[in-house]
Amino acid sequence: MYKIVVVLLILIPSLASAKSLFQDPSREDLNALLNTYGENDLACTPSCSIDSDRKNYIVSILSLSDKKNNFGISKDCGKSVRNLKKMWSDGINDAGYDLARMYYYGVCVDVDLTKTKQLLLTSANNGYVPAQKLLGKSYWREETLGKLYSKDNEKAAFWLSKSAASGDAESAAMISAFYRKGIYFEKDPVKSFYWINKAFDSKYGSGLGAYTLDLADFYENGYGTEKDLILSYKFYDLSGTAGIEGKNRISKDMTEGEIQEAIKQSHAWQEEHNTFVPSYYGLEHQSDGSYR
Repeated sequence: MYKIVVVLLILIPSLASAKSLFQDPSREDLNALLNTYGENDLACTPSCSIDSDRKNYIVSILSLSDKKNNFGISKDCGKSVRNLKKMWSDGINDAGYDLARMYYYGVCVDVDLTKTKQLLLTSANNGYVPAQKLLGKSYWREETLGKLYSKDNEKAAFWLSKSAASGDAESAAMISAFYRKGIYFEKDPVKSFYWINKAFDSKYGSGLGAYTLDLADFYENGYGTEKDLILSYKFYDLSGTAGIEGKNRISKDMTEGEIQEAIKQSHAWQEEHNTFVPSYYGLEHQSDGSYR
């Protein structure tokens, strides 16, 4: 028994030694870094003097696929599995998370759901946001790793709360829905509004999209917050074409001055965040980020 415990301690990184390279579940942070690399940037692996862990990880991930890439890296299952296992033993959460999915789908390894559970749980406990989110979704939705767990709203809420608090927008939106629909938590409009607002401003996956429509609805109906048609119109406007019906509906109860104020706030948000939603008021997005 003593020997088994020693082996497990070696194979599973401790919370103190764990390290995360890319925390964004959408992989935008990884893709952004890839866009700055050329073939020569990854040629130094496995002993790069700069950013070695990230480069070794990227090469390992690219080696899993037979799709053509811009770095001259061919599929090599053996190399990828060896590298990821080594990185996991060195405490890299990203490697454990990817190994978990590989064992689930049988990518370059035999399917092993026991290893999937162990790797996913350990990396989630180490604070790895993608693992926390995936665990939460797997306990809530059968289409997400449905062979691992039965539906369990308590565990779903536990893990999604962690990934939401760590900055994942979709997780925050799901927790908002839990409070709005009374899934595991008691219905609570104020907490539901808090989490949908957090989803819009989260570190990972936030901004324009479904959350703007949700916020517009919350403000229009005063759900969990004070009713505010100016803010509601602003978020409908930030929703682009999806928000036209909402704007037409609430504009009947607004003055022209209120509508113009909402449009002003919408454009100010877009300029501040250097993004663009097609305008319906004759203003065009300029190269300097302004509207004229």
